[in-house]
This record gives sequence, structure tokens and C-alpha cells, in this order.
Amino acid sequence: MKKNPVIYIHHERALGGAPLSLLYLLRQLDRSLYEPQVVCLREGPAAELYRKEGLPVRVIPGPDLSHTELVWFRWWQWPRLAWRLLASVSLYWRLRRHFAGMSGPREQVIVHLNSSTLAVAAMAAKAAGLKVVWHIREPLAAGYAGFRRRVLRRAVEWYSDAVVAISNHDASRLGERLQRKVTVVYNFVDFKQFDARLPHGGVRRELRIPPDAPVVLFLGGSSRVKGSEVLLRAAEFILTRVRTAHLIIAGESDPDFNLRAGSGALESLRPKIHVLGPRLDVPSLLADSNVLVFPSITPHFARPVIEAAAMARPVVASDIDGVRELVARNETGVLAAPGDFKDLADKVIDLLQDPPRAFRLGQQGLAMARERFDAGRNAAATFVLYAKLLSGPGGEG
Repeated sequence: MKKNPVIYIHHERALGGAPLSLLYLLRQLDRSLYEPQVVCLREGPAAELYRKEGLPVRVIPGPDLSHTELVWFRWWQWPRLAWRLLASVSLYWRLRRHFAGMSGPREQVIVHLNSSTLAVAAMAAKAAGLKVVWHIREPLAAGYAGFRRRVLRRAVEWYSDAVVAISNHDASRLGERLQRKVTVVYNFVDFKQFDARLPHGGVRRELRIPPDAPVVLFLGGSSRVKGSEVLLRAAEFILTRVRTAHLIIAGESDPDFNLRAGSGALESLRPKIHVLGPRLDVPSLLADSNVLVFPSITPHFARPVIEAAAMARPVVASDIDGVRELVARNETGVLAAPGDFKDLADKVIDLLQDPPRAFRLGQQGLAMARERFDAGRNAAATFVLYAKLLSGPGGEG
């Protein structure tokens, strides 16, 4: 059987939710029907992640034109933005040449964009006559006077054949005109990897944390928008009031991250704060934790929340759009006021001091995860879009 090429384009070099979500999608892809290739715009850990999976990877260097509320350009950065706009022209032509080298009919090739930031890649793909699936993994920032969001909405409208949004909140930010193209497909977890029965103790032994010590886990590194500064201010209260507790922070982090926020009390608590940097053993981190915190200050889908649910770990997360779709208040987790470090600390402490309630929330979270975030079911919803595009006008009948 002839396989249809699918070119997955990924924009960032670091490990994080977007590259991991793409990896999990690729693991579900039917290789008897589709022939995948990953094109990365940056060399780095993300590209290496796909290589280790045995996927064909090509790096076509290009700028990252971020258009989200998580990362976007301030007015004083206009020279940097201007340079990246110029660099994007070169990227456009490099991608056009790459697409031109694909064998077979143009209408049988799908380009799957892994972020809203990839407008240049979408333009190049459509100019080459390819089908475009645009994965929206982040809320679109309005920019100044809403200009940025309007431009990107038009780009998605003009240069996509199908749009996948990872939450209803992200879909709503695309506007009414695009809704006919949008399918909401939640990110998902592989329950073979995120298994609540996973053996405990490995991470605790590595970090020399006592087996019975309460552990709070944060998977946002030093990212301010994911709530790192709020977390550190809350940590002073948590680690002082629950004296046996430890805090684990995993993800991209600055070397001096655990000293940057809070008061001088944080320095004395440093032995109980473990800043690990990027980790691929997230299931093991969750297995050795009691509570996951996600105190984001910006609305977006939170992969750590669904991973914690899959591992039957309770969550304390910000009461904001995106996250509200993942946490049933007081049923699968607890929602705290955004930016309120005292509220965050109080709710984490309540869970640490009430193990039966924490266990109940974790079990209810696991049930919800199995219903809403199953890898096979959610990936299939994306692959249905592939089949529709290939069987439509110009595709296979």
C-alpha cells in the first residue's frame, strides 16, 4: 500500500509540552498508512528526542516568530522582531525547496504544524500545493491593539485545511470565522508510560528525600508564565509549615532560579528545594510526589496537570481558562486564585495534611484522565482529519 507523506514541523529547540505532545502523537501514527518526517527549525534536545525515537529528522534553521501569550515581543524589542521577520523570508524559500523535493502528488502530502507560531511554514506549504493541518497548542496573544491576533487569525484561515486546538479556550481565541475548520482534541497521555502502578522510590533515593516526606512537584522550570515566581513565594510557607516537605522543580531553569524570588528565608530552605532542569522521567517524578502544583499566570493547556491525573496525583492549579477544562474543582484537584501565593500555599498545605482527601482527588483525576485524555482515542481524532483531507477534492477517493 502506498504511504502518504506527513511532514511535521516543530519550531523550538528545548524540551517541553509541545515537542513531547508531538512525540506522543507520532507514536500513535499508523506507519502502514503514513510516512512521517520531522522538520525542526532549531537543532537541540527536541530534534534529538525525535531521532532517538527512530524518526527521520531534518533541521532547516529558521527564526521562532512567537505569537502567543506565553512568549511575545515587547515594544523595545522591535529590532529583534525586524531581524526575525527578514530571516523568515529566507526560511520560506528553504521550506519551499524542501517541499518541492517530496516525491508523489502534491495533494497527497500533509504538512502538520506543531504550533501557532509557524505561519511562514504554512505559507510555504500552501504555495507548494500541500495540505496543511495547523495544531494550535497555545492561546494567541492580542498584541498591540489586537493587531497580532488579527494577522495570525487570517494566516490560519487562509493557509490551513484543518485546525486542531488543544482546548476549547484556545479554539475560542481563533474567532468565529475559523470555527468551521477547528476540531478540539485534548492533548493526551500514554497510560502504558504514565502508569499509576509505577514503582516508587527511585527519585527520592536520587535526591536523598526520606521515603515518608511529603513532596510537592512543579514541572514548569523557571518559566514565569507557568507560575515559577508565585511558586517560590508559596514555597516559603509550605516548607516552613510542613517541615518535612520537599519541593522538586523540573524543566528548563536558570542556574540561580531557587534564589531569585521570595525573601531571605528561601535560602535557609534551599536543601529542601531540588531544581533538576529538563527531565524525561516525568512518570517517576510523579510517582514519588504527593501533589503537583501548576500556578500558571497565563491561560493555557497544562500538560503536567493531565500527566498528574494519569498517575493518580492530586493537583493544585490556577483558576484560569484552559486549566479549568482539565481540573474538576474539588473533585479531581483544587483551583487557587491566580498569582495569589498565599492561597496556593494554603491549598497545597491542606492536601499535604489530609492524605485521604489527596488520595480521593487523585483517584477521581485518574478516572477523568482515562475518559478524556486517552492516547489512542485522542490521536485517532487527529488522524481522522488526515483521512478526510486525503479523500477530499484532489485527494485519494
